[in-house]
Amino acid sequence: MTRANARASIERGRVQNAVLGGRPSGRAKIMIQSSDAVSGPAIYVVLPPPGRHQNTHRYGIAIVAEGYDGILTSSSTRIPGLVSVADIAQTAQALARHEEPVIRSHPGNIDDLRGLDRRLARVHHVRDGALGIAAGLLAVLGTIGFLLRIRLAARMAILFGAAIVGASLVTSGAGIERATPVLLALAGISLALATGGSSLPRAPVVAAILGGLLLVLALDTSINSFGPLGPHPEGGGRFYGLSNLQETLLLPPVLAAAAGIWLVPIGVLALVTVGWSHAGADGGGMLVFAVALAVLWLRVRGIALTPRRLALVAAGAVVLGLALVGLDAALGGSSHLTHSIGSGSVFDDIWHRWRLSWAVVTSSWHKGALFIVSVAGMIWMAGRHDRGPVLEALLVAVLVSLVVNDTPVDVAGIGALGGLALLAWERTRPSVDSRPMRRPLLALPLLALVVAGCGSEGAVRAVPETVQGTIQAEAPGKAIFTQQGCNGCHTYQPAGATQTIGPDLDKLPEYAKKAKKPLDAFVHESIVKPGAYIEKGYKNQMPTSYGSLPPSDIDDLVAFLTKPQG
Repeated sequence: MTRANARASIERGRVQNAVLGGRPSGRAKIMIQSSDAVSGPAIYVVLPPPGRHQNTHRYGIAIVAEGYDGILTSSSTRIPGLVSVADIAQTAQALARHEEPVIRSHPGNIDDLRGLDRRLARVHHVRDGALGIAAGLLAVLGTIGFLLRIRLAARMAILFGAAIVGASLVTSGAGIERATPVLLALAGISLALATGGSSLPRAPVVAAILGGLLLVLALDTSINSFGPLGPHPEGGGRFYGLSNLQETLLLPPVLAAAAGIWLVPIGVLALVTVGWSHAGADGGGMLVFAVALAVLWLRVRGIALTPRRLALVAAGAVVLGLALVGLDAALGGSSHLTHSIGSGSVFDDIWHRWRLSWAVVTSSWHKGALFIVSVAGMIWMAGRHDRGPVLEALLVAVLVSLVVNDTPVDVAGIGALGGLALLAWERTRPSVDSRPMRRPLLALPLLALVVAGCGSEGAVRAVPETVQGTIQAEAPGKAIFTQQGCNGCHTYQPAGATQTIGPDLDKLPEYAKKAKKPLDAFVHESIVKPGAYIEKGYKNQMPTSYGSLPPSDIDDLVAFLTKPQG
């Protein structure tokens, strides 16, 4: 920041990113005077000294007018003691017209401002380290899960984005000041949350984290703002709600949790968290999640993503976003998005973001290289035959985010790592890990029996005649049935499934007889080509992606559906 840039921002009521030059253009709304002879309401501002300075310094501002007693806050920051230079012009005009100003007074004193300075300095110093931890741990977990097919690592990678967003809130709420403890706590808490959540049903875990995030954002947005992953004041005029980085981290766990019967509740919770003006207040993020959820809904039902359907999805997401913004505004909500729509500057804002995105990618060789590598990785994922509906929804969402947001390197990098986590998740389904003797842990019961038989004198040797009955392993196809979401649409007693969206699988022998095919062949064909036979009274809504399952998994699933005892 320079003194001239700060003066131009104050007079024009706009801020310009330093990557684009830092000095906003346009007509001045107010003029700065250096005279002390001011009658009526006045705003006093301390400008930066000559030279260039990092945009992490807080400069003094005082408002002499009726109703101002304490420290200042504004709707751009929602942080007592911190206002944006872009709000000064609008406040000066409002005071002159006797209207409601943007900058208002909040109870506080000089000690609160000193504490604010300490927190701002701490946030600035941990920002890059926190991003490195988020990307590094997500990359490690996703790589281990993908290459080594370790199920725990893959499940942790899926939940990690939500876990580290929650960990950022915890470290901020705990008031940790020093950089090293903050980063250590961020890594430890996120790994602990991801590890603990990996052993629980995914949808309730993600819903709980989203609910906690929504509650924190609605009650005290400063907890997220001062978190190591929250929005930062040196990056723009808005210092509240969710950052693009946080939203991209949340995409994989939200989509994975919404892939089954939880799509509607998880989707609604995510949209409210991201788009509500009292919480995330990010219109671009709301559009990204709306598109992602719509694509997921289509792909889970086996509907192909044609250009026409993608265009309809985009149009529907825009209409939904406008409806939600309108409802929010009608209920008294106010955010940068409602102001943008109200002033008719939406397209100008999008064009500005495109210019800023291009400037960020080309600002240094390492940012450009990281962006290119990330995009190449996502193209590689899009071309894989084993990509699932969740990964396809993520890739489309990241593409939309690159169009409507202005942090392309963060979005592409974290988006690619999130895609790697989803690929690892696809390759480590429970059907692989739950087969007998596939892992050392599954041999522990047998080892216990061996040790029990190796006692001292008096040990009784078991003989075949003393064994009654047999031990039967659970059919491996049952785990595949559950993991692939078949229980979300069908009734099948051996799996405990009771849904009625699709045909009753307990009647498969009857259906095979009608189709005049052997039961095994009929079931196999129904999995890989679900449109070959459609039972009367039902529509073909079954995804076609099951045909890309490994042949061994399809065989196990056929065996479970035809001989449920395996």
